[in-house]
Amino acid sequence: MPADLSFNILGPLSVSSTDGPLPLGPARQRAVLSALLLAPGQVVGAERLTEAIWPAGPPGNAVASLHSYVSHLRRQLEPDCPPWGRNRILRREPQGYLLAVEAERVDARRFECLLREGRQLLRKGRFPEASRILRASLDLWRGAPYADLGDYEPAVCEAARLEELRLATLESLWEVELAWGQDYVTAVAELAALSAKFPTRERLGWLLMVALCEVDRQAEAVAVYNRIRRAVAQELGVDPGRELRALFARILRDESVGQACLQR
Repeated sequence: MPADLSFNILGPLSVSSTDGPLPLGPARQRAVLSALLLAPGQVVGAERLTEAIWPAGPPGNAVASLHSYVSHLRRQLEPDCPPWGRNRILRREPQGYLLAVEAERVDARRFECLLREGRQLLRKGRFPEASRILRASLDLWRGAPYADLGDYEPAVCEAARLEELRLATLESLWEVELAWGQDYVTAVAELAALSAKFPTRERLGWLLMVALCEVDRQAEAVAVYNRIRRAVAQELGVDPGRELRALFARILRDESVGQACLQR
C-alpha cells in the first residue's frame, strides 16, 4: 500500500496523499468506500455493500453498478497498478471485497489509539503530555462520521459509538486541564457550553462545578448541580449519581474541591 494514503471518515469522507486529496467520485461511489471503512482489513460481502448504497432497495443493475464503483475507486487509490495487475488496496475476495488498510491509516482508529494513550498519561499524572495527546485526538474530527452512508444502520451505530468516545475525550481533556491547574476561566467557559449542550451528562457538569469552585463561584456550582438534577429527573427518571452528589455535599460544607478531579 502506498505509504502516503490517509483515510478520513471523522467528517466528510476523504482520502489524501502527499499530493493532496483524491477525487472519490459520486455519492454512491463514496458510499462504497465508506461502507468498506466500517470494517477496514475485513472482507465485506456484496450484499452488505448493496444495502449501504441503496437502502431503499437495489436497482436491477446493482451488481454491475457496484463493480463499476469499485473499479473507479481502485484507479484512484492505486493509479499505478497495471490493468490486469493484482490490486493491493481494494481487492476482490471470494466472499466480497476487502479494503486492505492498516489501522493507523484511518483517522477513526488513530483517534481511538490517541485517546487510550492520553488516558494512560492522565492516570500516570503526566498532565502536559496527556493534554497534548488528547487535543491531537480531537483535532482529527472535522464533522459527523460516516455521513455518506445516511441512515444505514451499521454506520449509524458506529457513528454513535465514535461520538460517545469524542465526548469521553473532552471529559478526559478537561480533567487533565483542571488537575494540571491551567486556565480555570477558560475551563469554565468551555465546560459551561458543553454542559448546556449535554445537560444529562453528569461528568461534564461535575467538571464544570469543580472549575467554578476554583474561581470562587460556588453559588453557580450549586446552580449547575440543581440544573443537572432536574434534567436527569425529567429525562431519565433518576437522581444524580454518587460522584455528583458527593461533590455537591462538599461544596455545601464549604470544603476544598480543587483536587476532586484526581479522587475518582
